[in-house]
Parts: sequence; structure tokens; C-alpha cells
Amino acid sequence: MLDLKNLYRPKSPEEAVRTLLETEGTGLYVAGGTIVVPTGSPSLDYLVDLTDAGLDYVRVEDTPDGGALVIGAMTRIADLATSPELASPTLRAIIEAAADMGTHTTRNRATVGGNVFAVHFPSDLPPAFLALGASIRLQGTDGPRDVSLEDFYARRSEVYRRGDLIVEIRVSVGHEGLASAFEKTGRTRVDVAIVSCAAAVAVSGGTIEMARVVLNGISPVPYVAADAGAYLAGKSPTEDVFREAGRLVSENVSPRGDHRASADYRRKVAGVMTARALSRAAGAV
Repeated sequence: MLDLKNLYRPKSPEEAVRTLLETEGTGLYVAGGTIVVPTGSPSLDYLVDLTDAGLDYVRVEDTPDGGALVIGAMTRIADLATSPELASPTLRAIIEAAADMGTHTTRNRATVGGNVFAVHFPSDLPPAFLALGASIRLQGTDGPRDVSLEDFYARRSEVYRRGDLIVEIRVSVGHEGLASAFEKTGRTRVDVAIVSCAAAVAVSGGTIEMARVVLNGISPVPYVAADAGAYLAGKSPTEDVFREAGRLVSENVSPRGDHRASADYRRKVAGVMTARALSRAAGAV
């Protein structure tokens, strides 16, 4: 049970970082609270509540490479799932992952930044963001900086410093002919994923120009299926090709087993989810 001494509500990301680093005791950022409230350590002395820090927004910004979708870390999952800025085949995996996450109550409380940060859970949004090559903007003591989401998961101890705050998630939207899709299976519709998969596919002239497959639920961090992506480049977007990509994923993953599913079941499902996500993404190009 939480036994807090103080709750702080900073008005900006900069103030939030200062508060966390300068306050005596053990503190933690809190967004929607869907993870902190049920699992928070009794050793916590204070929370830094990000509600008033100005991080609730979804917008498209002009960039040299054709534009970027920018999502504030405090954006609620329910708002993301209905955001008109995401109404395109390119970003469909994000909407599908958001709409498929937990219960209605959870989606109305949980935030995008919290879902990205909580890598110890098989969260739904990270595979979708990773498939689309997303980056995150971190606020530190020396100002903001951008880090690829893949590096954040693969090299977290190197790129994430104590006190850093996820401010926003950024996804390039300038790639012509790119579409994405998200697939998930769990014990129930509202349970966390046994396996989830996001795929992004770019097709040009009847040939796959680029494909990226990312799975969650099979390892401690989201798994980028690089072998499947390399195999798909230059192939025709056919069901046989997508099934073969799924077979490669099944062969190459080393899933964990737990109370939700065995490692062997996850291995088989990973291949099926891969083929389905690729097929749906390619069908939307």
C-alpha cells in the first residue's frame, strides 16, 4: 500500500524534472496511475503528478522529411484511439493498439507515455510505435533530447538518465505508400497480450519496398523481427510470402513461458500474428 508524504503537481516538464531530482526521499512520476496505484512500492515518499504539465496533445508538425505525428505523453489512450490526426493507413496500427487496450475505464485513465515507459508489461502501443520507427522526446536537466524508441528499449541504461521524463512520442508520416496494422491475442479481450504484433509495410510497383515487424509479450522488451523484415524486402506482397515471414519469426523467437501461456504456444502464435498483421497492412497500401 502506498504511504505518501507529498504529492506535487508541476506546471511544466522542466518543473517536473526539478521536483523529482531536488525533493528529499524516493519519488516517482505518475500519469494515469493505472500501474502505480496497484503496484507502487510502500517505500515511495512522494509522487510527481504530471496532470498539469501541459503534455496532453496530438498534432501533426511540419518537418523536413514530410511531417511528424506528435503525441504528448499525458494523452489518454481513449483520446488517442479516436484522434482524427491518426486517420490514415500509415498510422492504423496505433489506433488499433489503442482501441484494443484493456477496459473502457483503463483506456480513459492510462496515458501514452505511461504505456511506452512500462516495458515490464506487454504493453500494446510500443509494437505499433516501433514498427513505425518512432522516437521519444525526453526532458532532462539539460533540456529536451530525442531518442529512438528502439534504443530506449535496447539500451535503456545508456540513453535514459535518472529524472528523465518522457515528454512526447514522435512518428514520421512522410513515407508514401506505407500502411500498418496491429494484431493481439490474450486470455480475454481485456487481458494483457499473450502475443501482440504490429507490422508496417511499404509497397511500390507491386514490390515490398520496406517492412517492419515488432512483437510484444514474448520477451522482456518488444522484439523487432529484423530477419522477417530483411526477408520481405523486394518480395511480392502475397499471402505465401507473409506466411513464410511468420514462419521465420516462429523459428527465430525465444519466448518466455508464464501463467498466461507456454513458450511453445507463444512461438506458434507469434508466426500467426505476424502473417495476419502483414497481410492487413499490405492490403491497406
